[in-house]
Amino acid sequence: MSTRFLPVARGFYVTSGFGARWGTTHWGTDFGRDGGSGGHPVFAAQGGTVVMVGPASGFGQWVVVDHPTADGSGTTVYGHVIPEVRLGQRVEAGQRIARINPDSNTNGGVAPHLHFEVHRSVWSQPGPNRLDPQPWLAGARWPGEAPRPTTPVAAPVDEDADEAWLPILEQLTGPREA
Repeated sequence: MSTRFLPVARGFYVTSGFGARWGTTHWGTDFGRDGGSGGHPVFAAQGGTVVMVGPASGFGQWVVVDHPTADGSGTTVYGHVIPEVRLGQRVEAGQRIARINPDSNTNGGVAPHLHFEVHRSVWSQPGPNRLDPQPWLAGARWPGEAPRPTTPVAAPVDEDADEAWLPILEQLTGPREA
């Protein structure tokens, strides 16, 4: 499975989840942040090709990315945005693709936010093809942050190691016991 990224930077949180909301079904997850979200960047959750971009009913503008099997499959939707990509463009996981539209008139009059959807295959009207984005994003990396190294938990420290390497070894293995 390819690497997934959250569609927003660290500091954002879920403001409205997938499922029942206000007597209807909310088919995505909304992300916002304290102090306002307008103008903040939006990132591709997986690599793929931009298949829809521009005005969309209920979204103001959107970006829709199709993900081939090699990138993890499915389709992701980014709503209430100002697109920074073009139709047919290849985007990579974690790449900036848009910014959140600061005009609340484009999203039903609520505070600016990102509306994010995941579809099992291609974009479709509401129904069983839509997935809850939160479990789908489990384990995703924050954009722009390096992955954590996968190193042994208790690697031995060589007593004769060059002193310059000791701080690095201690970060990976913990402090040396006296």
